[in-house]
Amino acid sequence: MTPEPSPAPRRRPRRRPRRQLAQQSTFPWLWLGGCFALYAAAGVILAAFPAPYWIWYLALGGTLMQAIVLAGPRALAQVHWLPANLLAILAILATGATGAALAISLNQAGTDNLDDIVPQATVLEVALFCAVALLIAAAAAILSAETGDRLLLRFRRYQTSLILAAFCVLGLGLGGLMGVGIASGG
Repeated sequence: MTPEPSPAPRRRPRRRPRRQLAQQSTFPWLWLGGCFALYAAAGVILAAFPAPYWIWYLALGGTLMQAIVLAGPRALAQVHWLPANLLAILAILATGATGAALAISLNQAGTDNLDDIVPQATVLEVALFCAVALLIAAAAAILSAETGDRLLLRFRRYQTSLILAAFCVLGLGLGGLMGVGIASGG
């Protein structure tokens, strides 16, 4: 009796490490929701106060530039030194534009009666409103950059910019609609 040759060992398909599976299978809905919420808050601020309409152009330009630039660490690591620095400068300008629009809009609140103005309180209010505007703009910029980096794990740069811009502009617009409702008293 000769022993039968054993069948060749079956090869199992290689599995990806869990870390890679987790990165590829999750879509950053929570991050996009955070971007949407921050830009919606910006839209409420822009629409609720009696600011000039050109403020919206400044805020929309800053929002779109922030989404297109994608200035997160992973996104900037994909380009060379000079373009990365130029993209970072554009992201700073975009954040500044959004912050300036919010600060101008917030500082439209107040009274027309000059007798009611107390200089010390007015300076404190202006400083507080500017700090709130810069805080919202900076948080939106940081969250947009991080969300862009997370989206780059799944999509190409162009697709990531489109997705991020759509969520941010939609948040800004729907926040503006809520702000109009607040301003009209409804």
